[in-house]
Parts: sequence; C-alpha cells; structure tokens
Amino acid sequence: MQTQWMKRKLWLSSLAAVALLTACGGGSSYSSNNEPPPVSLVAGSNLPTTVEQSVMGVIDFAKTQITATSETTDPLLLGDAKLAVDDGAEPSDV
Repeated sequence: MQTQWMKRKLWLSSLAAVALLTACGGGSSYSSNNEPPPVSLVAGSNLPTTVEQSVMGVIDFAKTQITATSETTDPLLLGDAKLAVDDGAEPSDV
C-alpha cells in the first residue's frame, strides 16, 4: 500500500513539473532586445516619413514629441520635410 501511494505521489509530482515547464516555455515572440524597430526618416531631417504620408502620422509624431519633450532634448532638424495636410478631415486633439 505504501509503495503504491509513493508511486502515485511521484507520478503526480512529475506530471505537475512537466505541466509547469510546458506552460513556461515556447511560443513567445518576446525579445530581450527592447529596442524599437528602426524608423525611416525624411532626407535631411529628424522627422519620420509618416509625417509626409498622412495627417495621422503628423498628429502621432506631435503627440510623441509633446510627451518626450524636456529641457535637455535636442532640437529637431526639419530640413525639407513637407507635412501632410487634409483640408477635409475633422479636427483632432494633439
């Protein structure tokens, strides 16, 4: 009786260990490299190309700049960038 209980206990603990290890591994696309993907910039400027492609790109860029602004940030080089415009769009909060 004692050996049957010990076998069952060993079997259950092994099954639990396998289940925990299986749940912890695999299938994740997490990368320990936390760098954002590279952003293509408008030639001669520090602006992403999305600001020339859509108004939402301009608004998104403005929002990120507002939240990231501090007294120590470097000024942006605007260069020859031409911001996208849309005269028919509804106003958006920045």
